Amino acid sequence: MGKGGVRRILVALGLCLAGTAVSALLLMQHHGEGRAVQAVNRVCGDGRTSGCDEVARSSWSSFAGVPVAAAGAFFYLSLGLLLTLALLATDETRLAVAGIAVAALALGLLADLFLLGVQVLSLKAYCWLCIFTYLLSAAALVALLPARRGVLGLGDTLGRVEGRLVLAGWALGTLGLAGAVLAGDATLRYRAAQRQANLLGTPVPGPPVAPAPAPNPSPTQGPGPTPASTAGVGAGPDDAAYWKDRSQKLQETLDDPRKLEAYFAEKAQREYDAASPVAIDLNGVPGRGPATAPVQVVEYSDFLCPYCRSLAGALAQFVQQAGGRVVVYFKNYPLDTACNAKMKQSVHPGACALALGAVCAQNQGKFEAYHDKVFSTELRNPQPADVLRLAGEAGLNVAAIQGCLEDPQTRKTLDGQISEANRLGVAATPTLYVNGRKLPRINDFVQVVDKEAQKKGFAPLGAR
Repeated sequence: MGKGGVRRILVALGLCLAGTAVSALLLMQHHGEGRAVQAVNRVCGDGRTSGCDEVARSSWSSFAGVPVAAAGAFFYLSLGLLLTLALLATDETRLAVAGIAVAALALGLLADLFLLGVQVLSLKAYCWLCIFTYLLSAAALVALLPARRGVLGLGDTLGRVEGRLVLAGWALGTLGLAGAVLAGDATLRYRAAQRQANLLGTPVPGPPVAPAPAPNPSPTQGPGPTPASTAGVGAGPDDAAYWKDRSQKLQETLDDPRKLEAYFAEKAQREYDAASPVAIDLNGVPGRGPATAPVQVVEYSDFLCPYCRSLAGALAQFVQQAGGRVVVYFKNYPLDTACNAKMKQSVHPGACALALGAVCAQNQGKFEAYHDKVFSTELRNPQPADVLRLAGEAGLNVAAIQGCLEDPQTRKTLDGQISEANRLGVAATPTLYVNGRKLPRINDFVQVVDKEAQKKGFAPLGAR
C-alpha cells in the first residue's frame, strides 16, 4: 500500500473514532446518564417520542447482559487499534492488516443489518444515532475496500516477525480494551443503581420527631421566610434596605443548587403537612409490606410509565429495608383512552390491558409476581396476548387469567380505581399518597415516611 493506502487507513481510523464516540454516548444514555440522555434527545426527540429511547429500553438493547452500545464501542476501539498498528507497519504487513480490518467491518455490517431489521420489524422504532454508526461502518469499509486482497497474504504476514508482533499486539491490546469497556459499563451500572437508590431521597439528620398526641395531628408550620414584623428594627414593607436584603438572599438561593434544593424540600414539606388526609379505598388492594405498618403509601401507577418502572424498583428495595415502617399499596391509573375517559389521547397505548391483567393477578394472589414481571419487560402497545404471555411467565394460571380478562367485574374493579384517582385529582403517574396526604415530590419520600414513622414511636431511619 502506497500513500493512497495510508490515506485510506487514516480515513477509516477517523470513522472508527467517530463510531467509538457515538457508541459511548449511546452506552451512557442506555444507563440513564442525564447529560447523555439530553444529548441523545436533542438528536432523536424527547424521551416520550424518541426512537433512540425506545430502542435503548427494549430487550434488544443488550445481549447476555452486555449492552449493544458497549459491544459497538469495543468493536470500533479494537478496529482503531488495528488500523493504528497498520500505519506503523511496512507496506507488506500494512496491506494484510488492512485486509483483516475489511473482513471485520464486513462482519460488523452483517450484525448492523440484523439490528436494523429488529428496529424495523420488531420494535417499529428507529434509533437514528444507531443507524449513524452503521453508516460509519459502511463508509470505513468503502475506504478500505481496495485492501481486501490483503487477507490472501495473511499467511505470509504471519511468517514474518513484524507481522506476528503486530497481530500479537492487536490481540493483547484488544483484551485490554475489552476489560476497559466492561469496566466502564460496570461503572455506569453502579451509577444507575445509586441514582435509583437515591430516587426516594434520604432521611434528614436531626432530632427525633415527637410522637403525635392524637391520631390526627394538626398540621405543623414548616420553615419559611421570616415575617417582615420580625426582620429587624425598623424593617417593614416600605423599608428599602429590608427588601434589598431579601432580594440578595433570594438570589443567593437561586445561585446555590444546594440551597435551592433545600428551599423546594421545605416548601414541599409545608404543602404535605398542610394538606388534609383524603379517604382512599384499600379493600382488596395489593400491598407490599406489613399491613400493620404505621405509614400507608398508595401509589397510582401505569405499567408503561418509565418513571413508574424506576420507582417500583426503588419502593421494593425501600420496603425491605424500612423495618416494618411502611406498606405500599398499588392502584392502577393507566394513561390510556381505552379505559381512562379523562385522557384526551393515549400516552401509553396498551396500558389498560396490563392494568386488567394486574387486577386478575391479584384475584389469584400473585399480584407481586405479575407486577415485577411486567415492569422488568420492555413492551410496546401490549395486547391481551402479551398479558397472557407475561402472566404465564410469572407463574399464573393462564386459562384463569384469560377468563378473568373477559369478566365484566374485572373492568368494574379497574374503573373504580381510575374513577377514584380522577376524583382525587391524579393527573400523572406515578402519584403517591402517604397516610392520605399527596406527596408533592417523589424525592422527599424517605424524609416524609421517616417523620411519619417517628410520630408513631419508631426510631429515625439510620439510627443505631
